[in-house]
Amino acid sequence: MNAEIIAIGSELLLGETIDTNSAFLARQLTSIGINLFRKTVVGDNQGRIVATINEAMDRADLLICTGGLGPTVDDMTRPAVATATGRPLEFHQHLLEQIEARFRSFGRTMSPSNRQQAYVPQGARIVENPRGTAPSFIVEDERATVVVLPGVPSEMRYLWENAILPYLRDERGQTSVILVKTLHAAGQGESVIGEMVADLMAQDNPTLGISAKRAQYELRIGAKANSREEAEAMVAQTEAIIRERLGQYLIGSERLDEVAVQLLKDHGMTVALWEGDSRAPVYHTLMTAAGGPGVLAGSITEPTREPLNDDAIAARAREGAIFARDHFGSSLGVGVQPAGTPGSDNFTQVTVALAHADGVHEWTRGYDLNIEDNWQFVGTTALDGIRTYL
Repeated sequence: MNAEIIAIGSELLLGETIDTNSAFLARQLTSIGINLFRKTVVGDNQGRIVATINEAMDRADLLICTGGLGPTVDDMTRPAVATATGRPLEFHQHLLEQIEARFRSFGRTMSPSNRQQAYVPQGARIVENPRGTAPSFIVEDERATVVVLPGVPSEMRYLWENAILPYLRDERGQTSVILVKTLHAAGQGESVIGEMVADLMAQDNPTLGISAKRAQYELRIGAKANSREEAEAMVAQTEAIIRERLGQYLIGSERLDEVAVQLLKDHGMTVALWEGDSRAPVYHTLMTAAGGPGVLAGSITEPTREPLNDDAIAARAREGAIFARDHFGSSLGVGVQPAGTPGSDNFTQVTVALAHADGVHEWTRGYDLNIEDNWQFVGTTALDGIRTYL
């Protein structure tokens, strides 16, 4: 089956509520081997909901809608699904009685508007909701199967795990698996790494995708098979090729900060920092890493007040790394020095130096430091230097 998710609610479009439901459902679909091709968010407008459902049903075998099952006038998912599937809404007395009973259990009286929650499209399979007042339902249309779930995350998850997942496995035969493994890489640009594995990214099964964050790269291998063992074998084969091609640029299954800190611990080593900018990017990167504070011997921040040329920033970074190592008595020293002003292309040259027992390694490159997040790239360079050396 190929699936799509439609998250319904204007609060999602306005950014007032984060759509955690779609992320949960995406992981769940993967666990039973259902391909997810699209996730859509649509506001509380019946016409647009109907159009979105119709478009999805023309593409997908399975459509999962969340939200819009409440008792207020802006809860339009029920009539929208009824319109899209050509089925009139049908009242169910037993659902109304369940809703009334739930209100009584709270010591409250049901409002008249809650009556609309007892309607579902004609012929739909009712999914009773013991965790809330919004019954759910499944419509098996000739174009696609439409599963409609409440937007309240706790209710949605309960119904998925106890009703929808068994339905898909036991009645629809969804027993395959999609296995995903993520590898991490650093030390080269995304385009270079992408070129190294371009043929693997063109495969249908297993698949390979790359995403970038803070000069680190995630390589996601996805394999679909009839059993976990078969999927694991497919992933392992692709991983072996990636490891051979990327070599030193491949970090492994763990993130760079985790690997760098663990290597320092394994070698019984500590690191000291000297940074020529008040933002102290390496300090912040290390302090937010699990176990990072335990391998930090000390830190000095000494901002530069005047512009420096490339030779000067390299010298200050090198001298700072050696000074920090010797001053704090650490195994390694890291020095960081950016140029005082950006170049004509807005890129500021930054040198990162690593002082160790065998000498000093240096890396100099340009960063657009007008973007605050790009300071984290400097931290990545330093940690990858430690990883590579160790």
